[in-house]
Amino acid sequence: MSEQNTMLLLLPVPFRIIDSVLHIEYQAHHGLRRWLDSFDRLIVGASIMPEMIAEQRTEMRWRAVDDLDSHIDFLTLPWAYRIDTFIKELPATAALIARKIEQARYLQFAIGGIVGDWATVGAIIALRTGRKYAIHTDRIEHEILLHVSAEKSFPYRLKAALDSRILMILQKILIKNCDLGLFHGMDTYELYQQWMQESGKQNNAYCIHNIHDEDLDEENDRSNLIDTSAPRHTPITLFYAGRMDATKAPLQWLEVVRVLAEKHPGIRAIWAGEGDLRPDFDRKLRDLELEDVVDAPGFIPDRKKVAQLYRDTDIFMFTHITPESPRCLLEALKFGIPIIGYESAFAKDLIKKNGGGLVVENGNIRALANQVSEIIKKPSLLMRLKKNAQEDGKAFSSKAVFEERSALIKKHL
Repeated sequence: MSEQNTMLLLLPVPFRIIDSVLHIEYQAHHGLRRWLDSFDRLIVGASIMPEMIAEQRTEMRWRAVDDLDSHIDFLTLPWAYRIDTFIKELPATAALIARKIEQARYLQFAIGGIVGDWATVGAIIALRTGRKYAIHTDRIEHEILLHVSAEKSFPYRLKAALDSRILMILQKILIKNCDLGLFHGMDTYELYQQWMQESGKQNNAYCIHNIHDEDLDEENDRSNLIDTSAPRHTPITLFYAGRMDATKAPLQWLEVVRVLAEKHPGIRAIWAGEGDLRPDFDRKLRDLELEDVVDAPGFIPDRKKVAQLYRDTDIFMFTHITPESPRCLLEALKFGIPIIGYESAFAKDLIKKNGGGLVVENGNIRALANQVSEIIKKPSLLMRLKKNAQEDGKAFSSKAVFEERSALIKKHL
């Protein structure tokens, strides 16, 4: 394979084998097609998810990759998230990655952790061999480790603190020495740009955005932009789409809904998504007696149905408590849905130009409930926020964001 205009991309998103055919997560498949708009060939590496685990990940939607075989060399890597398995697989897998690095003109590593993270291994090899490389990340992983362990047992918190420290040291080495930093969202950019500044490469750090808008045709229907100054005959609808895990604070989200339901009888709230906290979510839903208010349909694989939920929504309410960059906020803005939730650099950056949303102090349930209540009481404010959200959302499309990233890779690498 000629290395000319070939990019090696090591991903955190896994592969899965179904009926002897290689599959990848649906949105990742869309991303690979977008990369092929700018590169002749790709070498794409990811771990093979064991079937026992894949069957439990009901929120993941898979798509076969055989339609991409003519342009992509798929590099299937071992699932090695246990330390003993990782140590066993490391020598052979590192050698394989090193050979693929030699075959590629451009190198991009979507790093996340240490054990089992082959993108991190690839970045280490590139650094040691003097190859230019790009780092892509959308989370401050070492801080998230501390957040999600905050209410665990002392031994668990101690281990998380140690893991967090080791991860921060390693990622700082890889990020400050990379030749291009593609940091999704302002939270990641603000920290990692400082790290790159230590090596004089701060001008090679970029705040990017990531969106997969396939099957989300927001232009078909703008019915959410009705004149809300007129008398309203349908209930206000709050919506969230994402995983039920600690980083999204779904139990805090329910507390906000409880306060709003008391103030505004008749409101509707929908959380579309699955996750580890689903049992806790269902239990709290019953404890708060919100069964008639909240609909939790789980993961919805049909993106057209998700698009319709966005169109039927008034407010996208979120309770993200960790420094990451969830794509759902961009999706909401594309549909002209104001984003109302906890403050973060990422959320503030998305709405800084037109004001298509409002944020409150992170973790302040009462403040968020009061803010949403104020919007519900003022139809003209809701209408203005919707129009502003539509303007903020115009900047985001998968075609535009992948073209931007591709141009940066070719410029700096």
